[in-house]
This record gives sequence, C-alpha cells and structure tokens, in this order.
Amino acid sequence: MTDPNEPLVLIEQRGHTRMLTLNRPHVRNALSVALSNALVAELHSADDDADTRVILLTGAGGAFCSGVDLKDLSEHGFDGAESVDGNCITHLADVRTPVVGLVSGPAVTGGFELALACDFLIATPDARFADTHSRVGIVPGGGLTARLTEAVGVRRARQMSSTGAYLDADTALAWGVVNEIVPPAQLHDRGWSVAEAMLTADARTLTAVWNLYDALSADGTATAVERESVVNRGWSVAGDEVAGRAKSVVTHGRSESATS
Repeated sequence: MTDPNEPLVLIEQRGHTRMLTLNRPHVRNALSVALSNALVAELHSADDDADTRVILLTGAGGAFCSGVDLKDLSEHGFDGAESVDGNCITHLADVRTPVVGLVSGPAVTGGFELALACDFLIATPDARFADTHSRVGIVPGGGLTARLTEAVGVRRARQMSSTGAYLDADTALAWGVVNEIVPPAQLHDRGWSVAEAMLTADARTLTAVWNLYDALSADGTATAVERESVVNRGWSVAGDEVAGRAKSVVTHGRSESATS
C-alpha cells in the first residue's frame, strides 16, 4: 500500500530533464481524481520551467497506468459534463515540452490514452496496451479514437476498441505504438539517455521542429479529438452500471494478460 503521505506524482530532475512518476502502485497507478489533478499540476509546472526541456512520464511499481480508477467510477458514476476543464490526458497532449513515455506493465483504457498523448514511447517486454472503454460503457474523452488511429490505422483501432484485446509489446512495436523495447531494468536509464540525446540538439531549432510535428499531428487529429470530446461531454453512466461491468473488465484484463 502506498504511504498516504507520499506524493501522488514523484518528481526527479536531472539537468534539463524531469521525470514524473505516477505513484499509486497498489492499484497499478489507476487514475483517481486526485492523481489526475496532481499530474496536471506537475505537467504544467514542468512545462512552465524554462530549465526543463524534456519530460519523462512513467509509473511506479512496474505498471504505467491501468486507466481510470474503477472503484471511483463505481461509487460516483461518470458524467462527461463535469470535465469542463479537460482531463490529465488533454493537458498532457497540450504541453509544449517534449514528453517521452516509459511504459512497463499495463497501459489500459485511460492509461492507454495517456500513453498515446506522449510524443513517443519506450516500453519493456511486459508492456501491455488495451482499449476497454466499450466494456466499461464510457466513450473515450482523451483523444483515443484520434491518436490510436494515427498510430495504428483505423482498421486496427476499430479492432482494439471493439474487442478490448491486449497488444503485447512486440505487436505494439510492429504496429507503431512504441518506438523501442528495452529490458525492464534499463527502462529509466534508456529514458534518461534518450532525453540527453535530445538535449544535444540546438534548443531553438528543436522547438521549431517540434512545433512543426505538433502542427502536422494536429492537422490530422484536432477535429477528431474535438469530435470525441463533444460526445464524451454528453455521456453519463450511473455508478451501479459501472460497478456491474467492473468485475468482468478486470477478469478480461487478467485473462488477456495471462495469454498474451
């Protein structure tokens, strides 16, 4: 169990690189409201710091993020209209500083959206990716339908969203979800190393190039992200409905992880 006195997002600064670590390992870093708010605050703090030129995003305890906390959803339900200020995924996608995601273990549903909102991903062999929104009964609201399609193509995106099937790391690499796979013990070191290589670029030039890539991505996804957000904001699900589905979602995830 995580010490309640520990921060929900751990921060480590090395030179011009800042690592943010989601810190709810006892629930595989599931996104509670508190964790989401803490991540938003830390992302903006890093983005506003002129000395921080690269952000690394990872999760504690061998998991990236298992998605929105189903216990929270079961107790309170879901009302997209309450997310008028967006969510941590939207805020992540909007930061100007390059963000490299370091993924081990599950990156599922909201956690998958969070990973896709990073600029690129480095993963371990045990990384697993899945979209189970349809199983939970909630329309995505963090740009998944846009960014997953950008990464893997619409046919593969349809398959993932309709079946909830898990991608193993090798398939995620072949499909273009992740850039490379490294041994678990080397994940953080590889992240720091890649960040260091990025820092050797001329800062002004890299910013201009990064803005061009951002604009290119926005050309293809901005309308799709907004369309998804509109549907999400109008979506609501009662807590007892989520509770009724939560057990089957968890069982599905365990069976998929065991066989993949």
